[in-house]
Amino acid sequence: MSVPGFYSLVLEDADSLSAAWLPFLEPGGLFVATRREHFPGEEVVLLVHLADGEKRSVAGSIAWIGADDLSGQRPGAGVALDGEEGQALAEMIRRIVGEEPSPSDALLARC
Repeated sequence: MSVPGFYSLVLEDADSLSAAWLPFLEPGGLFVATRREHFPGEEVVLLVHLADGEKRSVAGSIAWIGADDLSGQRPGAGVALDGEEGQALAEMIRRIVGEEPSPSDALLARC
């Protein structure tokens, strides 16, 4: 049994939350800046610190990996939120950033 990656994300305001939010993943996802090597589908754990002082621990899986050699791009990974905790966090984030999922987001999530 392997130990999943663990990341702590401090999302203190709506701007930092919006910058990390990946609405095209189902049910939603967060960008994690990292240089660690990951593979798609790998399980990770996120500890998310929200503006109101709330901390949520949620499981996720690597949905995509950003190369660090791309001009202007931060190295990192897109993490799809998993399980009931992930669904609840995604709903909370959507309320905070004032977003409703669009049909194109749902279509992209299935790709």
